[in-house]
Amino acid sequence: MARGSLPQPTLQEIVRRAHILVVDDQEFLYANLFKSAGYNITKWRDITRLSDIEQGLYDLILLDLQGVGRKLSEDQGLGILRHIKDVRPSQVVIAYSNADWPVRYQPFFELADGVLPKSADYVDFKRMVDEQLQSHFSVGFRLSQIESELDDAGAGDWWTRRLARRAISDRDTARLERRLRRRDVDSARVSHIIALIEVAIGVAQIWTSAS
Repeated sequence: MARGSLPQPTLQEIVRRAHILVVDDQEFLYANLFKSAGYNITKWRDITRLSDIEQGLYDLILLDLQGVGRKLSEDQGLGILRHIKDVRPSQVVIAYSNADWPVRYQPFFELADGVLPKSADYVDFKRMVDEQLQSHFSVGFRLSQIESELDDAGAGDWWTRRLARRAISDRDTARLERRLRRRDVDSARVSHIIALIEVAIGVAQIWTSAS
């Protein structure tokens, strides 16, 4: 990768590399369709190894909110969703369910990166999966997140944005971190921005190592 440049993978490359976990206590009707289209699908009937999820072994999780995770949370899949986002906020989760959940559970749904009714057809599932995977594996998308955070921190000037790009391409956050601290950005926000940079570096490394 040239200095300062960012890799732009195709959807086909992303699909070939991504690992998707489906957690559903019933049969996932579209598993074979996804597999025949080249997606790498692992299916669990319940939360088999929570540690695998916590360690980020899957790029995207399709999570049925009803009937899974009963041994771990009284809120079933919603409790699992909350735990995933607490432990690993960058984990992409598409939640789906046929249940009518009470209003008090609606904030849980906002934690998901996408929500579908379980009755949605394959095309709807595939469209949302593709959109989320393209975002997850796009350094440009990660950079837009970082720039938004810089703007919110009052540090969205041209030079700081340039340092953010360089931090990703050079895999070194030190100069950006010093810049943010000189701009009196609070420590918690600096840590959050650096964490986003490190995620972007990880995504960039996937594609530079594959090229």
